[in-house]
Amino acid sequence: MVKSKYVSVTQMCNDKSNDDLLREAIANFRQETPGTREWHKAFTTLWELILKCQIPRTSLHPKYPELLQDIQLKFSQGICTKFDPEKGKNLLHSLRLWMNYRKDNYGLGLTYKILDLWREDKQKLQKETSINAPISGGNNDGNTPTLVDVLNGEIPDPMETLIREDFEEKLLASEKLDCHPRNYPQCTCREIARRRLLRNPPQKWEDIAQELGVLQGTVSSHWHRQCKPRLREIYNELLGGE
Repeated sequence: MVKSKYVSVTQMCNDKSNDDLLREAIANFRQETPGTREWHKAFTTLWELILKCQIPRTSLHPKYPELLQDIQLKFSQGICTKFDPEKGKNLLHSLRLWMNYRKDNYGLGLTYKILDLWREDKQKLQKETSINAPISGGNNDGNTPTLVDVLNGEIPDPMETLIREDFEEKLLASEKLDCHPRNYPQCTCREIARRRLLRNPPQKWEDIAQELGVLQGTVSSHWHRQCKPRLREIYNELLGGE
């Protein structure tokens, strides 16, 4: 019995680096005739490896699965003609750039398509909500935080789902939050915000300081002096003020 050359991703990952595995999978896919059984097998192996290496940008937007299917189709069409696996020293990095951060004729632009989904939701939300309305909609009974509350103080716990997920997209994309205390590059505003704003419940300051290897006073001071102003700018962008 002849064994298929397209083995499982688990079998492939024994001794080879991700770059080697990806390069081999791309080469195998490119040599097959489109539409044939072997072509589909080769693409299945390649796509499983793409997902295993966490190359596509992910999102919790409800329309993300549909978007990823569209990206998968465009990937199968473009990987043979629009992507050069020999360009760049790190194939994994090159694929991430091509899939997520380059668009039009230069890549698939997944990151921008995700942001477009959130932007569409934001525009719909703006038609129904003002800055002084409760985040979760409806009448404000005095207990529901408004966007003014968010901008003027700590982010409430828990944050409303849409605002949290839209904000998370901005966290991952914004260079504004690369700021960190001197000599502590691991303590960026983005990292602190992830731990304080995107966790339920928020991580305690002392735990953040311990895990990042920074004095608690340094983390807290950086948060209030540098991070919160940048977070307010991002919220203003979410409200259409960019």
